[in-house]
Amino acid sequence: MIIFLTIICFILILVLSLILHDIKRITKDLNYINKNGTNGEVTTGTSLPIIKELAQACNFNLNETHQLKENQAIQNRQFNQMLTNLTHDIKTPLTVSIGYVQLLTQQSTGKNQRDLVRVQNNLDSVNYYLHYLMDFNLIREKSKNLNVTQFNLSDTLQKELFNYYDQLTAKQINAQIEIAPKVIVNSDEMMFKRIFQNLIGNILKYASNNMAITLKNEDGIIQLSFENQTNENIHDSNQLLNRFYTADNSRTNHSVGLGLSIVQSLVTTLGGRVNLETNHNNFKITLIFKHLQTQKN
Repeated sequence: MIIFLTIICFILILVLSLILHDIKRITKDLNYINKNGTNGEVTTGTSLPIIKELAQACNFNLNETHQLKENQAIQNRQFNQMLTNLTHDIKTPLTVSIGYVQLLTQQSTGKNQRDLVRVQNNLDSVNYYLHYLMDFNLIREKSKNLNVTQFNLSDTLQKELFNYYDQLTAKQINAQIEIAPKVIVNSDEMMFKRIFQNLIGNILKYASNNMAITLKNEDGIIQLSFENQTNENIHDSNQLLNRFYTADNSRTNHSVGLGLSIVQSLVTTLGGRVNLETNHNNFKITLIFKHLQTQKN
């Protein structure tokens, strides 16, 4: 009887050891799969039914998760492509409409001209937020794959400023520009262009009287600052980078105020940081980049 019980205990200990060993093995496989994101499956070293059922259940969930991730990745690609196509499809007729209304406004007088000005303002608003949508899509696409090339950041900034020269002149903004020459960087030029366009657009929207734009390169640290005066005091500077905040009181209830939030996202994606300074009606945003592998020519 004692020998029989001893044999039973030995068998139970052996089975328990095999079960514990396989549980550890399955746990190790799961940790490896979760950490490395592979399409592998858990394996067992025994043919015990309870362990085989556990492994099969784990593998079923793993396969379901892998399939969901693949489907999500496909849907994300389709969404990004749809968003890109949609914004471009809207941009072309919108640009034509803006130009056509501008031409009609110049040729009209009286009530017709006033009506056309209102149409022009509405089209400008649509164009304004369309750019935000394009920037949002750009951030989604660029967060994984930057198109890094070597380019002259000084020239890029000067060209963008020249594109806005007529609009800045029309608003009678006194501009002080200080751009260090030949600041050569390795980065994504398109994203820098969108940063400049957003910040210059912000100046056009909110600035009054004076503005200043500075580009410095000191010991490999690049600093870009955009400064302007506003018509109203800035009461809560900490909220300006909040994507759901706008400093324009007239649009508080129906504007998402994405401009500076998008700038921050673009700058962060490029490895930089944003610093905001406000003093009553004076606004200044500084972009700082330390690792763009600059070189002096």
